[in-house]
Amino acid sequence: MVTSAIDKIFLIIWYILQASPKKGSGVALDQLAHLHNTPLQKFHSLDDAKKCLEYWAECFDVRHMAYLATDLNDLNPKTACLVTTYPEKWIDRYLNQNYIHTDPVIKLANEHTRPFFWAECDNDNEDTKAFFIDAEQHGLGGQGLTIPIHGAKADKAIFSVASDLPAKDWQFFCAKQMGNLILFSLQFHMATIDVRGALLNRPELKYREVEILYWIAEGKTAWETSRILDISEKTVEHGLKQIRSKFNATNTTHAVSLAFRFGILQ
Repeated sequence: MVTSAIDKIFLIIWYILQASPKKGSGVALDQLAHLHNTPLQKFHSLDDAKKCLEYWAECFDVRHMAYLATDLNDLNPKTACLVTTYPEKWIDRYLNQNYIHTDPVIKLANEHTRPFFWAECDNDNEDTKAFFIDAEQHGLGGQGLTIPIHGAKADKAIFSVASDLPAKDWQFFCAKQMGNLILFSLQFHMATIDVRGALLNRPELKYREVEILYWIAEGKTAWETSRILDISEKTVEHGLKQIRSKFNATNTTHAVSLAFRFGILQ
């Protein structure tokens, strides 16, 4: 029995999805055909995943996309796999306000197995209202949809889409594209499997070690890096030795490659 307007919307969407993929706002038929016929390839780094997300956000003609894989009941930034096209000013604001522990979208994702609109969050709550106002003021957009993902090995993630469309246009877009968005979110989740595994074993680097590795990745020699950072060449070489050891890397080039894969360098 349908008990709410939201449930009615999703029931309508369900019947719409029984048809074969249709061209929708911002998505060309050949792109959809590729999405349906060819699964996304596994990503080798967070940077690869972000480029994919940026591409498909443009294809779907939405403002932003975001993917978060972690234990939603015990959020750990060190092991969380976060890929997003969100603006830097919102990410900085989110971290500074420690929103990860009060985010109403994450809270509702813990309670639902079906996709939900951000408008379904408890907007009678003043903190929730303030959160979404803050998000919109920092470039996120006023509309949103989140798809909870439950993987084959009990792994969980959430995939979100943000837009600045008017409410009616946003509902129409979601009605047309829900099936494609769900398909993409599941494929994206599967494509991150190696990256997520790597993050669980990501070594901790000191700030100085990250600085050294950054300049080495930029093509600088140990001596040039020492001049830039105003430290001795011996200190740079010792830092690289420590980094290779922490990464269990065969050489410095391998360490740089792993740093990109772990998201330490971007």
